[in-house]
Amino acid sequence: MKIYHYTDLNGLKGIIESGSLWATHFSFLNDSNELTHGMNCLENALQYLRDDFNPKTLKFIEQALTHFRMHRAAHVYNLSFCLEPDLLSQWRGYGSSQGVCLEFDDEELLASLELTHYQVFKNRVLYTKEDSTVEARNEILAFFRQPHVQAAINADVMHEMIQATRLAHSLPPFFKNDGFQEEQEFRMVILPDSPFEGVNFRVNDSGLVPYLIIKAKDKLPLTNVRIGPRSNRAMMMDGISFLLQSRGYTSTRISFTETPFR
Repeated sequence: MKIYHYTDLNGLKGIIESGSLWATHFSFLNDSNELTHGMNCLENALQYLRDDFNPKTLKFIEQALTHFRMHRAAHVYNLSFCLEPDLLSQWRGYGSSQGVCLEFDDEELLASLELTHYQVFKNRVLYTKEDSTVEARNEILAFFRQPHVQAAINADVMHEMIQATRLAHSLPPFFKNDGFQEEQEFRMVILPDSPFEGVNFRVNDSGLVPYLIIKAKDKLPLTNVRIGPRSNRAMMMDGISFLLQSRGYTSTRISFTETPFR
């Protein structure tokens, strides 16, 4: 699947020169309640699953979600992408006319990253209302209907508990308030094996922001750089082309937005 990362020229320069992407701590995203929203949706949905699971399985899920809330949710990071390559609302975020959109394939990107000490989950974001349980119920059912999950939970109680834990780690980060639906976000969610391992900090208007530097094993599988709305596109293209060639990205294409926004 094609996924897109919007940034500016400073961001592009940093990504290419370092061969890495920055994963931001969930508490410092544009909706600071995102993980809480996801956990609430899933916990509230359990009461509507009594006809689908036995009480023991539901108890395992409830305990796993509680453990995630208490112990793991404080150490979750996000690589954010968009499912649309030319989205006006994203270009508006780069009013300096230096916006670019980087195109990747999600499977190729995941395979290219050094993720030895991390748990990683990827998926599109589900936008839901605060009190909605329909989407969460469907996601829980879909998770347990996967053949490998079925095989695991049929093996013994320990494997059933492991799958409940995996559900608790993999589902909450992909729920977001439906007020952000226009973002059409795709995420790679990263949980470090050790809570503070590899944590860096940058400064923005809100203060210190924790993040992880996720490095590529070689080069990032960057297929295209789309230049956003601006007047002097030729000069910007020349600079980007020179940067890409200097770092060995000889097959990466450069294109221009079709959005007539200034």
